[in-house]
Amino acid sequence: MKTGKRILVVYYSLTGNTERVAEDLAARLGADLERIGDRKKRRGFFGHLSAALDSVRERPASITDIGKYPSDYALTLIGTPTWVGRMTPAVRAYLRMVRGRINDVAFFTTSGATAAAQVVPAMEALAGQEAVAFTGFNSRELKSAALYDAKIAAFLTALRGERSVSKTEYDHAHSRA
Repeated sequence: MKTGKRILVVYYSLTGNTERVAEDLAARLGADLERIGDRKKRRGFFGHLSAALDSVRERPASITDIGKYPSDYALTLIGTPTWVGRMTPAVRAYLRMVRGRINDVAFFTTSGATAAAQVVPAMEALAGQEAVAFTGFNSRELKSAALYDAKIAAFLTALRGERSVSKTEYDHAHSRA
């Protein structure tokens, strides 16, 4: 990715973790921000149970209308929490909707302990293309300012193509630049 290009950060967040990462990335990249809305109630015990079942069954959600289109941007970053080791139904629906209309794409995930490398192949398949970079933020990294900042910096470096970030560096940051 070359600097000076239009960038879009798209995300779904239930608890605020993915939203935090999305907002930080958008601010540091000077990117536009788009939140994916899920029309289904996902809060509370039954909401969480339904979310887990929909994720395991790979059911897309009914999502709200989007206002920004990836085809208008040089790079689109797409973020999702991981539920039962999978992307959320809302992100699944979004990727199906924009398939073939994304220029370059990168992914980021948030989770308790699921590695991004476990989730990203399914995201790439739905997007219809390989990510230029991806990373994941686990609960430890989300709680530690130092680890979080290092992970953000490594991902930004990978996105800018300044150097490749190895899979072990910063626990699964990855670049395909």
